[in-house]
Amino acid sequence: MFACIYVFYYQQGDTTSFYECSLAFCKLFQTDFNAFLTVLWGDGTQEMKSYFTSETGEPMMYMFGESSTRFVIKILIPFLLLAGHSYFIATAFISIFTFGALWSLYRVFLFYFPQQYRILAWAILFMPSVVFWGSGILKDSFTLAATCYFIAFTHRIANRIGGRTINVILLLVAAYFILSIKAYILLILIPSSLVWLLFHRIKGIQNPIIRILMIPSIYAIIIVGSYLVFSYMGSYFGKFSIDRALKTAVITQTDLKQEYYQGNSFDIGNWDASLAGAMSKFPQATMAGLYRPWIFESKNVVMLISGLENLVIFILTLYALYTLKRKRVGQLISDNPIILYSLLFSIIFAFMIGLSTSNFGALVRFKIPLIPLYMSAVILIIHTNKGAARIGKETP
Repeated sequence: MFACIYVFYYQQGDTTSFYECSLAFCKLFQTDFNAFLTVLWGDGTQEMKSYFTSETGEPMMYMFGESSTRFVIKILIPFLLLAGHSYFIATAFISIFTFGALWSLYRVFLFYFPQQYRILAWAILFMPSVVFWGSGILKDSFTLAATCYFIAFTHRIANRIGGRTINVILLLVAAYFILSIKAYILLILIPSSLVWLLFHRIKGIQNPIIRILMIPSIYAIIIVGSYLVFSYMGSYFGKFSIDRALKTAVITQTDLKQEYYQGNSFDIGNWDASLAGAMSKFPQATMAGLYRPWIFESKNVVMLISGLENLVIFILTLYALYTLKRKRVGQLISDNPIILYSLLFSIIFAFMIGLSTSNFGALVRFKIPLIPLYMSAVILIIHTNKGAARIGKETP
């Protein structure tokens, strides 16, 4: 469906550009392997581009010259080779790969909530925008998969499932993919994961007084640890490093409001590139990241589906707030740090993309990593507040 809509409805887009650029790499692989290796490990300069010939075709310079885009082009090479250069078959392979990542995330939640397998399946496996935008040749497909695997390996490390060394290695591989494509996701994943891991540790402490006293220390460790990691890795985060992230957000938001996006945009208002300026837009940005486009803002069929999905998410959120019983929710989060992790990641992620994105077409793609986590947290809170003992009549 993704491939057909882009080929026959839009007739072009980032996905076809990625395909054409990667196809040039594949043809170079088959005609001049030494040149292929040189370009594969080289940078995006005109000199590297000169290795391509009229026989292989040339990648587009605006994509080849950008590091994160070039990284995705290289990832696509094995998919295209296995697919015999077919765009449709390669898309099918990628959809299998990314859905496998969603399945890994689903299994993580089943570990903690085995009785809720049906509602968790709807939240994680069957959300339309996640399945659609996460199944094609786009950056978002690979960042969704890497985010799901990052969470899955964090879970395995926290619960000592499998070999620790291999889990750490695979976690670092997932982190490297995220860092190479969309570094800002890692800016959210790292502190959120620290919250999860540390609260997971104190959950086993029986003395409630000690547990309460440890919470301030945990937050101090998270803040200091995250700052040190981000400062040390500042050069790798590039434009998303701490000192440049807000300026990047302002520039990106301004660009996405331009007329060449054909009016498919929204505006949360202007703000200056400071922490105070960013926080002044927290309500508007977070609401946009979680629930927009509204159904009445949809201008085409694809956006209408997203609008309907957002309406469902918004109604479920209101229902969760309506049935809110603080004691039960507090106990749920205390007993299951993954719920706290899901909410923390989702809200920060929604704030960041709502702050830096003003185009609905980009927004619906960018937000797909948060939807499974946010939906899982919301429906588990609703289920707990209703006091239901279980969902379904059997355990898988």
